[in-house]
Amino acid sequence: MKLKAHVPLVIGRVTYLFGLLDILANVLRPFKAPARKLDSYFPVFVNSTAFATAVFTGVVLIILAKGLIRRKKRARNLAILLLSINILSDLFRFHYHPVQVIFSFLLLIALILFRNEFYAISDPTTRLAPIRGFIYSFIVVFVAGIFMLYFRHGHEIKGNPSFRNVLLTVLSGLFWISGPVEFTSEKISNSVDVALASFGIFTLIVPLWLYFRRVAPIARMGEEDLEQVKKLINHDDDQDSLGYFATRLDKSVVWSNNKKAGIAYRVQGGVMLASGEPFGEYSVWGEAIDNFLAIAREHAWTPAVMGGGDRGGEVWVERADMLAIDIGDEAVINVADFTLEGRPMGNVRHMVNRTKRKGYTTYCSRFGDLSTEKQLEIRALAKKWRYGAPERGFSMSMDRLGTEIDSECFVTVAEIDGKSMGFLYFVPWTKNKLSLDRMQRDKNAEPGITELMIAETAQYAKENGITHISLNFAAFRSLFERADKISAGPITRGTRNLIRFFSNWFQVESLYRFNAKFQPEWQTRYVIYPKASDLPAVAWAALRAEKFISSFKKRSI
Repeated sequence: MKLKAHVPLVIGRVTYLFGLLDILANVLRPFKAPARKLDSYFPVFVNSTAFATAVFTGVVLIILAKGLIRRKKRARNLAILLLSINILSDLFRFHYHPVQVIFSFLLLIALILFRNEFYAISDPTTRLAPIRGFIYSFIVVFVAGIFMLYFRHGHEIKGNPSFRNVLLTVLSGLFWISGPVEFTSEKISNSVDVALASFGIFTLIVPLWLYFRRVAPIARMGEEDLEQVKKLINHDDDQDSLGYFATRLDKSVVWSNNKKAGIAYRVQGGVMLASGEPFGEYSVWGEAIDNFLAIAREHAWTPAVMGGGDRGGEVWVERADMLAIDIGDEAVINVADFTLEGRPMGNVRHMVNRTKRKGYTTYCSRFGDLSTEKQLEIRALAKKWRYGAPERGFSMSMDRLGTEIDSECFVTVAEIDGKSMGFLYFVPWTKNKLSLDRMQRDKNAEPGITELMIAETAQYAKENGITHISLNFAAFRSLFERADKISAGPITRGTRNLIRFFSNWFQVESLYRFNAKFQPEWQTRYVIYPKASDLPAVAWAALRAEKFISSFKKRSI
């Protein structure tokens, strides 16, 4: 049973290597004498089309290899079809590729024998898929055409044409137009023309197939789903502090059978990535997880959770037999205990008092209670204060700011002489808590402006019945704490130093040090995944979802 489970991985990798070999064996073939002999047996159209077909099937097999690894039924069926075509086209040239025909036949037999291992339905498509398919296939056949001219027919080219003329010949040939490169005989010239024209036709097949295939897209957050999620994240006081981030419109939702609980997720590179804990009634969280796993199995996606907490993590691990790894801690201020007094708060108190003496003031408000002009101003400043850095986030941030559906969100603004210099933007966490979404300021603002806004928000919360304020997530907090101790070993300190290096691009240690100044309660967050071998793919999917791999620009608090 375990051996059969690895069959798709083996077949997928063999298919990739075979597709690559298929291209190289035809494009870089050094057997010049047999090639000339074959031309005398078959018409130019037959031989050149067979050559182009072999190269094209190699390209598509490379593309299908990933689908085979992910157990896709459509990839299996297409691979069987292409291998059959490959064998038939190679039979015209049997004296050239007997080994290639044998491998094609063996791979075809393996796909038929283990066909039941490829059960997953196709991933939902997007409007960009045909465009990407055209770009990828065009690049591959264009490069294959260049190699064909140099290494397959290089000895049959007249003179010494420039690289520019070779490029023009390949590009023109894809559109059935003869290029500037001349050959030693009309037969060779016709052979090249037919092969390049076949490449051009094949280049159109991939995007057309992607355009016309009927695969329903993943259902995104609709109005009905949004309202139900907003209702359930206020179900009780034990709901997750990340609950409101489940209302991102670029997420999808899996519901329990009675829609009393749900899980927000996104599919990223074959990973079905849930964000935060399930929301809604705790008693049916397990049911929502079962439905989540059923969808993952149907598509052969890898199920995973980004930012799960202790409560939800226990349910995931028990229900789905998954593993969990600590990725950091969320800083939560207990408003009742918060004070600027005492030695531990000395640094924060100093920064707040100094900023106030500079003339900074703050005000706190529900975003929906602000005037239209002030709302527009804050949205404009949020864009300006990114200073070219991309919007990031998936599990712990919103994809919008201050829209009509978010009127209950909260904002704290710092000003000097009537000019806004920074703001904190919070989303609701149940009915009497807040969770930080954005922390932005003008780069010329006083360094203590953020401490001032947090302190003033805590004071406002204390006066208005808000009990907890969730601040930033601090990655690898426990590692930094262990490394600071005198008992820390070289491995711990070496790992800490490596993370410090990456802190030049990602806020890691600086964010932990900043959060720690407010003496918060720490709540551990986890990445939850099926098995150790899945962790690299899950980590890569999480980085892509959070948009941490789109930019390496250094940012500061």
